[in-house]
Amino acid sequence: MAEKKALPLALAAALALTALAGCSDGGNNNANPASGSPAASGAASAQSSAEAPFSYTFLDTVHPTALFGYNNPNDVVTPVVEQKFNVKVSDIVFSAGQSPVERVNMLVAANNLPDVVLVDNPNLSLLYSTGAFADLSEYQNLMVNTDKYVSDTGWNSLKVAGKLVALPTSAMPDAGNPEVAAAMQADIFHRDPVNWAFMLREDILKKLGYKFKTVKEIQAELDQNPRQLTDADLRLDPPIETPEDFEKLLYDIQKLDLKVDGKPVIPLSIPDWGAYHISSLYAPTGGYYANPDTGAVAGFIDNPNMKTYYAKLRQWFKDGVLDKDYLLQKPEQLQQKIASGRVAAMFSVPDTNGARTSLKQLDPEAELRPIPWPKSQYEIETGHASYVDPSYPAGFYNIMINKNVKDIPRLLKYFDWFQTEEAMDLSVWGPESAGLYELKDGVKVFKDQALYEAIRDGKKTADGKNAEYYGIYDKNNTVSTYTSKAFLTAPAPFYNNKTFEHSYPAKFDAWNDMWAFVSTVKLSKDGTVLSPSGEKSNALSNYYWNTFRTSDTAKLLSTKSEAEFDKKWEELKKTFEEKGGYDAAIAEMKPLFDRALGKS
Repeated sequence: MAEKKALPLALAAALALTALAGCSDGGNNNANPASGSPAASGAASAQSSAEAPFSYTFLDTVHPTALFGYNNPNDVVTPVVEQKFNVKVSDIVFSAGQSPVERVNMLVAANNLPDVVLVDNPNLSLLYSTGAFADLSEYQNLMVNTDKYVSDTGWNSLKVAGKLVALPTSAMPDAGNPEVAAAMQADIFHRDPVNWAFMLREDILKKLGYKFKTVKEIQAELDQNPRQLTDADLRLDPPIETPEDFEKLLYDIQKLDLKVDGKPVIPLSIPDWGAYHISSLYAPTGGYYANPDTGAVAGFIDNPNMKTYYAKLRQWFKDGVLDKDYLLQKPEQLQQKIASGRVAAMFSVPDTNGARTSLKQLDPEAELRPIPWPKSQYEIETGHASYVDPSYPAGFYNIMINKNVKDIPRLLKYFDWFQTEEAMDLSVWGPESAGLYELKDGVKVFKDQALYEAIRDGKKTADGKNAEYYGIYDKNNTVSTYTSKAFLTAPAPFYNNKTFEHSYPAKFDAWNDMWAFVSTVKLSKDGTVLSPSGEKSNALSNYYWNTFRTSDTAKLLSTKSEAEFDKKWEELKKTFEEKGGYDAAIAEMKPLFDRALGKS
């Protein structure tokens, strides 16, 4: 791979910190100690490691204060892991409100950088340029279980100048691995991450002659036979496969001349920010994009086909198939329009469940139906997919290792265990000695029905207990589904088919599953779409959101002719590039894309 220069990192003035004790050459920092008392009931069931004791210190640059699980005396999972491997986390330090770069700068300058550091992916290059972190390339082959779940794109996103400098956390399971793909396909509880999708009223689709399984019919099928959805479940006949098909749908809705309280039904309404996202009907994405073949980077209105998209937006606006209030209306106004039946197609609803309930009270067939995305004009022309949002295939947060850690191979083998079925099972049920589960018909279930219901519903029992109380898997936890100290300070499982849902009768919500099924394809998993990272790329992004998205878009929509639109487009594009600092922003993003695409 081509060498790229590491960005200079100005170190903060060294602060008087006491040394951190761990497995590196640091000392002992007594700030925010995380000395959770081992739960005796858990430790009893673990087989002790014959290896010498090993400890590491942990820096969490993501959270300003301690997570509950870092110091939970009722944690039944961590003591088992500690005894199994003879490995402990001896101390945990937090971000203290600083950014990841600021926090690491300070600790490197003070020569007190902990052994294991949780960081954000966009800053890997900056952080590695401190010279404080290990090159893990020679140890990657030790991560056998991890590698099974991490795609090549994921590994590339962890490299700087061809060197592996970080480990994945919350990675997207590699669907390109046949073993993983088969497991996820066979797992009826597995759902890919969700993104955005269009919704259409089913009653209006029927008026237009479309044939399809209704949400109600799909729900009945899932109640009878719980399963994952397929393309056939979401299929429309005729299909809406291209931007032209979608545009025709909007004008066909307008021709129905539907009215509510004497006011016309609007074919399409979106929130003011929605135009950025639905640009993927024509362009590769609304933000930063890199061509996977050439590596060429562009962004926002400079992306391919953006002028075509905004010309379409202007035409739809002028013809009334796009809500003329979309740039000005407040969320509650959009909600009222949708809930009262005045909108046929939409991209987002402030309160989807509330709108669905209101519509079905007006007409039982007026269900909001998530529909498959049409293939974008860009994909039709180039073969490359378009996306609504970026994702991080190796996780937005990653783990870096202090280069002074004495036994990196042992540490990485330990981390690799967290992707095993043994780890998955332990994280969900705890050890047998904790007494949380029993076997019924050969399947683990929770002994306490009240505890099960609390874990299932994201609540607490009458005596205040839930999954987090015991340090076990908590699907409703908004910070981390893995809640024990051991799993919070290591790469927790990327995929888990041992979750408690597998032990109980399946009950799926058809609408939520339909949304997930059609929206996940618009989440970039190939490294071609990234979020801004750095002062310059954020400045351009801010200019788009604060100026072009609002006043500049209004200027384009109000042009009286195509010739006036062309002139205004070139004028606004030039201003966008100059005032937004376009060239500097693209230069800042280029190394990140090179890393994500394996071109560095």
